[in-house]
Amino acid sequence: MIVRSAIAEDLLQYLPLGQAFHAASPMRDIMPFDAEGFSDFFLQAVRNPNMGVWLAEDDSKIIGIAGALFYSMYFSPSSTVAQELWWWLTPEARGKGAGQALYNMLESWATAKGATALFMVALEDENAEKMGQIYIRKGFRLMERTYVREVA
Repeated sequence: MIVRSAIAEDLLQYLPLGQAFHAASPMRDIMPFDAEGFSDFFLQAVRNPNMGVWLAEDDSKIIGIAGALFYSMYFSPSSTVAQELWWWLTPEARGKGAGQALYNMLESWATAKGATALFMVALEDENAEKMGQIYIRKGFRLMERTYVREVA
């Protein structure tokens, strides 16, 4: 298994995992997955120096994906953060090291970018407590919760 930065040529294999992540996410109840829009976003993200887009592959098959954004905090522009936007593994890849390897890549990228902090997200689903415990073991602390309501 290897973990590496995604490139434009990975789109056709990356897209189904992005769609699977959406389907597993509570976001599926708020908005549909837009394959064309995701594809456009992916192609822009892999060229954006403030985005990290990674994949884990085994025998040339993508088994995990992750992405993050590097930005200045609005209330402290001299402070920068890296925020994980997605981190997902195929069910058969879970528990075999791909998730840890993707996390390591994300954290190394945040450090190399000079981020003051790294924000990680746990979806509000059946794995939320498990993910929270993983983050706590890695030295994270719970900072805030996000609430959503449809407005349109």
